[in-house]
Amino acid sequence: MPKKRTAFRNRLEALAAGAAGAALAKMTPEAAEAFGRALGRLYLRLDGRRRNLARANLARAFPDLPSAGIDALTVRVFEHFGGLAAELLHAMGHGPADALSRIETEGAEVARAALASGRGVLFLTAHLGNWEWAALGTGALGIPSGVIARPLDNPLLDAPLTRLRTSTGNSVIAKRDAAREMLRVLRKGGAIGILNDQHARPPDAVTAPFFGQPTATSSALAKLADRTEALVIPAAAIRIAPARWRLTFEPALDVRQLSEAERGFEKLTARLNGILETMIRRHPEQWLWLHNRWRLD
Repeated sequence: MPKKRTAFRNRLEALAAGAAGAALAKMTPEAAEAFGRALGRLYLRLDGRRRNLARANLARAFPDLPSAGIDALTVRVFEHFGGLAAELLHAMGHGPADALSRIETEGAEVARAALASGRGVLFLTAHLGNWEWAALGTGALGIPSGVIARPLDNPLLDAPLTRLRTSTGNSVIAKRDAAREMLRVLRKGGAIGILNDQHARPPDAVTAPFFGQPTATSSALAKLADRTEALVIPAAAIRIAPARWRLTFEPALDVRQLSEAERGFEKLTARLNGILETMIRRHPEQWLWLHNRWRLD
């Protein structure tokens, strides 16, 4: 059981984050990202447990990649997430306008058409690229979405993050209360974004392949798609240059075009895993290999 957080710890963390954000806010976004990437390399050296986990995950996913290639990719993963954290702190000091000016979009017409259908939209995404910018950019396109998120343990840090997340019209749905709210939004023809790439636990978990290995995967998205017949649109914001991103919406998956067997939540969850795997394989350095994805407890 985790230790109870104290007000002192919350204030100390908030002060540290505020100081870091203030320092990063004085930099250009490119400089802030570069600084964060350097911190990512430092974290790689200091946290042996996460380093070993990332290497093991990459070796599992890319068994034909030599050890030197695994090591090089591991460095790029830590660099990416260090840069990501720095860019987020930088944006929290500047507001969303500057970040939005650095996001280009591809396939926006797909997302707009899906929303206009009135059937509801499920954005299938992952901890790939910059998922915060994916949600921010989607809202800025006039497609407000409900974003499923667990509040940060520190409420003093959660409040400014929530302000940023909701600054383009999105809403934040607490993970523990998500099921009923997601159904409400979809039945009204709205949109929901779901990060469907994390380890899941019963009762929602099903075992489905991911990079050729069995994984405990949430079946919630598949069940929602089958129940509501909402359109499923894979989406991600991928880094294409320093402090530059491309938000891409891929063609919609329409469950009405699937057979009854294909709509079963186990087969549909496996299909969704396959879509995410394809997205990750294009940019493996930008996915969260630091998460213990392949445990089956």
